[in-house]
Amino acid sequence: MSEILVHRFERYFKHPDEGHGVLQIGDRAGACRNVRAALELLGHPPSLLRSYSGQAMPAGGDDVFDEALQAAVREFQQQAGHRFADGKVGPGTRGLIVRALAERSLQAFLRLPEQDAKRSVFLSYAHLDAPKVDPIDGWLRDKQVSVIRDLWEFKAGVEIVANARKAIAAADKVLAMLSAQSRERPWTLMEWEFAEQVERQVETPMLIYVCLDDSPLPEQHRERLAIPTGIPVHEVGQRILHALGAAELRPPPPPPIR
Repeated sequence: MSEILVHRFERYFKHPDEGHGVLQIGDRAGACRNVRAALELLGHPPSLLRSYSGQAMPAGGDDVFDEALQAAVREFQQQAGHRFADGKVGPGTRGLIVRALAERSLQAFLRLPEQDAKRSVFLSYAHLDAPKVDPIDGWLRDKQVSVIRDLWEFKAGVEIVANARKAIAAADKVLAMLSAQSRERPWTLMEWEFAEQVERQVETPMLIYVCLDDSPLPEQHRERLAIPTGIPVHEVGQRILHALGAAELRPPPPPPIR
């Protein structure tokens, strides 16, 4: 099964603290709730009656990684033939859970509670356009959107393509910053093509064009969502947030009637 799905959906089962790579006894996070829900869907329901301390589970206890959840994870690991059947949820177990759910249906992920991770966007742009991209980047970060771009996230070298593909697969949306520079640049075209591959795998729209000048959209993308040039940064940002599904924001106003 494609690693695209693992890169995209493993965050549901990962602690929101980037330095916390393994879920285990005593952890409290929405990711624990998602692991519990996923195992129930996969036929490994943990007992919800007792907490890891042996006491009655308190309200909201689904977010606690307790002994019952550890036992259910271990049972799942053993059945899947995982070499570390330790009851903890690390990268390998996250991948096993994602693959098992995806084999049933991608709709299974829609039945999971919301994960703790922030909404994320991948910025695909030509470096010559950085002065136009930077204000949009900063505005989104101020709104607590996780922004991924090669300036900050990637190291030069042979791993850069793999890093970009992994980041695109994991992002909620890919922002194609369209300009005369980016429209014909091999690197941005590769990123946009890969975003299309991810769309087909996860069965949801991902690629959004943000027009930095009057360059036309690629012919095959004329029907895609495109944020026009010449509007203020905050309006560009609002439209991006709306596309990300930020419920607290109003949809962008309709264009004026001419």
